[in-house]
Order: sequence, then C-alpha cells, then structure tokens
Amino acid sequence: MKKTLTAALAAAALAVIPASAALADAHETAQVTVVHGVPGLDGVSVLAGDDALLSGLDFGDIATISVPAGTYDIAVSGSDSPDDIALGPVSLTFDAGMSYAVTANLDAEGNATASQFTVNNAEGISVFHTAAFPDVAIIAGGEAAADDVANGDDLQLDLDAGTTLSDVGVAAAGTTEVLIPLGDVTIPEGQRILAFAIGDEDTITVETEVIDVLGAEEAEEDTEAPTSVDSGTGGLNTGLPMWVAALMAIGALGLAVPAVATARRNS
Repeated sequence: MKKTLTAALAAAALAVIPASAALADAHETAQVTVVHGVPGLDGVSVLAGDDALLSGLDFGDIATISVPAGTYDIAVSGSDSPDDIALGPVSLTFDAGMSYAVTANLDAEGNATASQFTVNNAEGISVFHTAAFPDVAIIAGGEAAADDVANGDDLQLDLDAGTTLSDVGVAAAGTTEVLIPLGDVTIPEGQRILAFAIGDEDTITVETEVIDVLGAEEAEEDTEAPTSVDSGTGGLNTGLPMWVAALMAIGALGLAVPAVATARRNS
C-alpha cells in the first residue's frame, strides 16, 4: 500500500541544501515529486551529491518537495552512503517556477532506471507509464481514450477544476477490459493529479499524488485563471507521442477526471 511521505520529511530534505539557497522564495524554487517505482528495493535513500535528500523509501512511496533551482547529481542508495549506490548518479536540472516528476522505475525490459518529466503547471491530470509492462490503453467511459501507451510515455491533460472522468482505468493495448480500475476521477481546484504506473507484471500498481498548481493562489487573488505551461516528457526519457493530442480532447467530449485513487491489478 502506498505511503505518502510527510511534509516534515520533505522539509527535512531541504536541510541538505546550502542555507543561502534554502532562503530562496517560491519564484526561485522548483516543485519536484519523487517516486520510488522499483519493486523489491525497499528502505532506500535518495542522495543529492553525498547528502541524503530523502531516506527510508519503499516501493510505491511518493514525496513532493520544493528545491532551489539548479542542477543536482541524484542517486539512489541502499543506505545513506554514496558508497552503496543502487542507481545513478544522474545529473538533473530543475528550473525555477517549474514542476517536475522524478521516478526510480523499471524500463520496458525490467531494468532499473531513472526518469525525469516536466509536469504542466495547470489544473488537470498527468499520467506516467513507468512500469515494466506492455503497452496499455487508457480507458474512460468504457472507451479507449488513448491506445498503445508505452513505457516512458507521459500524458499531460489540462482540465478545469470540477471536471469528472467516469470509469477511468488501464487496459492492455487494443482492448477496453480494465485491468487497473481508478474509478471516477474529479479534478480538484488549484491542484493537479499525478498518476504513476510502476512495478512489473507481478507488482504493477498505479500510485497517485495531488500537487498544488504553482502560483494558483496569486492568480486567484488577481482574479486571473491559471494558465497552462506547454511541456512534454523531459530528462532521461524523451519523446511525446501523438496520442497526447487525442487525449486532450477528452474534456470536450464531456467525459469527466481523477478523485485520488490507488489501484492494483487483481492477481
């Protein structure tokens, strides 16, 4: 079962950032959602250089933190030591005012890898296929909203708060029989839902995180609607497929998107 790391742990992570950088305001930081998606590798730490940024992560854990903009050497360690590296290090850059997802996950062949994605800064939903699992179809309202979604692909769907997608789920590519049901999903105000498919054929699960839209409160005060930041897949896994454009039409079809849900495939 997914365990979302506490705000206290996220705040503690900032202790490894130099004090001068930690004093940066929201306009000089990036929002980063970290996902542990490698089954069988529990109790790991995420290192920034030689320092432990997050510790004690198990498969399925998610933490969202704010970090000063910049480039970091990120690695996954079996302990808090840089001498016990299980994955990485990789050099990741975070720009100020942007939102990112960083996953330790399995590639299509089942090898551990790291992926970085840019997340649209708008109300809506982002879906990430980061599981060692064949291509899938995204189902909504009993129909395939997108098909042939492969490992490393991401979907960025901007929708107004209150929009609801009915009977959302994941099916094998070319089919509509839902293997991982998410149910009806509703977009919350001023927030974005992130859904990550992680694991392998034996452990596949969809874990979710709800993040704040950066600047949403300021925009509300200025009576301006939040705007979308165009983005696709960033970092180590790149390439935005054509099905993303098709998915963007879901809102126009009157289908409704996610109440936070965690679902696992029935074994």
